Amino acid sequence: MDLTQPVLVTQEGLDKLKRELEQTRAGRSAATDRLREAFQPGDIEDNPEAEQAKEDLNRIDDRIYELEEMIGRAQLIGNSSGSVAVPGSHLEVLDEDGELVTYHLVGAIEADPTEGRISVESPVGRALLGAKKGDRISVETPAGQIELAVKAVR
Repeated sequence: MDLTQPVLVTQEGLDKLKRELEQTRAGRSAATDRLREAFQPGDIEDNPEAEQAKEDLNRIDDRIYELEEMIGRAQLIGNSSGSVAVPGSHLEVLDEDGELVTYHLVGAIEADPTEGRISVESPVGRALLGAKKGDRISVETPAGQIELAVKAVR
């Protein structure tokens, strides 16, 4: 995680991060209790339960820190009202197979290609930024060169 860059996120994504932070903070209490229970008097050396509890608590604390950082650096992106693709835009694109695909340009933390949510940092996402209806886009991907035709930008 680059702590110098803003985190591009939709309002939906920001709300999801905040919910996760709330849930993770709530889970920290249970992890603290497990650690306390693992350190019963006399159980200080060679205590695998205590070691596991410490690792779990450290992992939770790391995630809380990461979530707080992402929320603190969040830069909201929204749906574009214009005709040019920007972070937050929805695009209808005709792929090389003639299939109409809908993409939602999102920040990296919200990306989920199976849901049509592609990162503006990905090759396809970068290529689509600035695109308008009618544009033909050629993109070099790990699978090779692909051609896309932009049918709509919302």
